[in-house]
Amino acid sequence: MTRSDSGGPLDDADLGLLGSIREMFEAADPMPADLPERIRFSLALRDLEVEVARLVEAEEQPALATRGAEQSRTITFDSDSLTIMIRIDPNKDGTARVDGWLAPAQRREIEMKTAADSLNVSSDEQGRFAFARVPRGTVQLIIRPVEQGQGDRGRSVVTPALILLPTNLGGACPHVPRRAGLSQL
Repeated sequence: MTRSDSGGPLDDADLGLLGSIREMFEAADPMPADLPERIRFSLALRDLEVEVARLVEAEEQPALATRGAEQSRTITFDSDSLTIMIRIDPNKDGTARVDGWLAPAQRREIEMKTAADSLNVSSDEQGRFAFARVPRGTVQLIIRPVEQGQGDRGRSVVTPALILLPTNLGGACPHVPRRAGLSQL
């Protein structure tokens, strides 16, 4: 764009220059492939009044015993009113099985948000729940009270988003980046 026509519409030279700049930035700092999915997750949660659970660092969790080629992963989330522990195991069909426990033990409605759909189950009186087949990709748990008006037990609790990687990519189950890269939507 020249000084004489700076107020006019963009011409082919301007568009070519802008295209080159865009290509330079895409090569130097590309947009994360899962950004649109993460934005949709964030927008879906923006109107909820929820308590956000924090990921308990692996160093804070007791060591887990493993047998043979087992590829399960246990993750714990903690909030002021609820602790959520989940174990993720790969299924032969490429999905994952997610077993979970709530403490203190209580009946709750559990929603597993995925990129494609939401899966719903209820925990039993001991706080146990399970999702038999969860597709790989970004997932997030929302734990809701069965009945409203139960004090702290009446608030919904949301976990940070997790990325369940296919087992053939070397990830046993979930991708939970360390502090700097944790995807908390």
